[in-house]
Amino acid sequence: VVLMQGVRQEKPLVAVLSLFSHSFYVPSITKTGGAERRAHYWLQILHAEGYKVAGIIAHQNNIGPDFKSELNADWPLYEHPKYGVNGQIVRAPKPVNSFWSKLRDKALKILQKPLPNSTAKNTWLSQAVYKHIDADVYIAFGLNNVANDLARFCSENNKKFILCAIHDLDFDFLSIQSGKDMFDNKRWLKHETLKAADVVVVQNAAQVGFSHQASIPKEKVVRISNPIDVLPIPPKEAGNNALWVGLFDANKNAHSLLALAKLLPEIRFKMVVSARPTPEEMQEIARHPNVELLDGVRPEHMRNLYLQSFCLVSTAFLEGFPNTFLEAWEAEIPVASLHVNPNELLTEQGLGHLACGDIEALSKVIRYWSK
Repeated sequence: VVLMQGVRQEKPLVAVLSLFSHSFYVPSITKTGGAERRAHYWLQILHAEGYKVAGIIAHQNNIGPDFKSELNADWPLYEHPKYGVNGQIVRAPKPVNSFWSKLRDKALKILQKPLPNSTAKNTWLSQAVYKHIDADVYIAFGLNNVANDLARFCSENNKKFILCAIHDLDFDFLSIQSGKDMFDNKRWLKHETLKAADVVVVQNAAQVGFSHQASIPKEKVVRISNPIDVLPIPPKEAGNNALWVGLFDANKNAHSLLALAKLLPEIRFKMVVSARPTPEEMQEIARHPNVELLDGVRPEHMRNLYLQSFCLVSTAFLEGFPNTFLEAWEAEIPVASLHVNPNELLTEQGLGHLACGDIEALSKVIRYWSK
């Protein structure tokens, strides 16, 4: 109710910023993550409820020339300039180029020269995109530099702004104020972004506490669990794989998964990555014959992998409330977690095992479950 006060219609136009949601619109693209899945669910739900919605995704030069011809969306999509500007804006089902050409002409008249290739250019162009969409409510996922640009735009243009936390790392500025986090986001900007939000959506009890530590009023903090589809469980035999899902990055800590594979040579691990590892990382994975690397798995095909597994393995240092945990429990398999215990569900509800950083202890649990 507070959020909708002052908007121009009962069911306003809602724009959702989720830069890497391409896999939900283009069949040939598979990379996705938990935040992107949340964003897409929200768009689907709002659209079904009769709201006007729009998606904002990144322009990426490496997607390929067939990207726009494959595009299939039930709502308008706009292209964000963060990852390389090519002068086009996407609006399903076909690109609209006139907006960008007018924008560049205006820029040339103002500056008497092309815009520099810099952060300032991307900020200026991204805010022009937000202005062109002219939504009543904007939603962003994660405390990051892109969300800060959107927060500033909303503040300056009297727009409503909903900020959704995506993992506990979003709140690292509470203990470390300087520098950047592992995703190259400026920590001091995170607090400014958080304070600018009309509503802060968090995933777990810890993030509620973090928001209060950051002096966000209680009435602005809303806890909404991640949405997943709950489907009937088909008859099945016990799976014979230990499943790991995530990016091959520092936070997901894939190297610990490989350490587990070395401790458990008799266990078959399936490693689903949302972006292909580097050649060096591929060589490291290849040294473990009991690890099968799967990349390019579309979201709708993931459930079969859960059903074929006896557990999900999590090695991440920090999470919010992982979709993968929910998907594992929905498929009736437990979670073996090295560090993460969202809402204490592993320890208090018996939904898996928390190893508190002890890889050998985790390996014993996985071996026991496999039998």
